[in-house]
Amino acid sequence: MATVKAKSAGDAEMLLLSGANKVELAYDIGSDDFFRLASHWCERGAKISRSSRYFVVSLKGFSVPPNE
Repeated sequence: MATVKAKSAGDAEMLLLSGANKVELAYDIGSDDFFRLASHWCERGAKISRSSRYFVVSLKGFSVPPNE
């Protein structure tokens, strides 16, 4: 599974929505953007880890749909 690099919050959202399983947040993410992204994607089953320099958002093969 290849890791895709995102250069902005919008780029990360687009990559995750398009089905990328691992997205490296290869930019200096602010705390507000980080917590918004974490809240939205962890609710859907994502895990966030720290690589040597950046955070990596990992999704399993499926995501949990929102309960709305």
